[in-house]
Amino acid sequence: MPTFKELALFIHVLFACIWVGGMLALVFVVAPVLRGLKNREELFLTLGKRLSFYSTFLSLGGLFITGLINIHYLLGFSQLFELSNPYTKTLWHKLFAFFGVVGVSLVHDLYFGKRAYESRFNLYMARFLGFLNLILSLLVVFFAIKLRLGG
Repeated sequence: MPTFKELALFIHVLFACIWVGGMLALVFVVAPVLRGLKNREELFLTLGKRLSFYSTFLSLGGLFITGLINIHYLLGFSQLFELSNPYTKTLWHKLFAFFGVVGVSLVHDLYFGKRAYESRFNLYMARFLGFLNLILSLLVVFFAIKLRLGG
């Protein structure tokens, strides 16, 4: 029977898979297919709304909650500001990158993504923010791996 700590980490990894996997699938599978279709704008907007709900709001919210649980079990909140510890430094790098993802996601999903096909600037910004979000998300994954290896 898994412990609560193991279950929290498992759910955390599942949310990360949904988040990063959704972005990678969009970039490498969905976008190339949709570019060749006549009604691609409508399809991109419909897909974007669905991904926005599941990836941005559910996954990032779930990652935040399970991340707090993991901090409690793996480090303890009392050690969170012990910056001489390499593990804590890496955790803060991960948290800053994560909050960067949240900020970029909100601007992308709530503003530029919805207006992407209203102007070239909005389309450019939606693509740029999506790319930036992917890079920041992969950075979060890198820091997560670093934490699992001891910090």
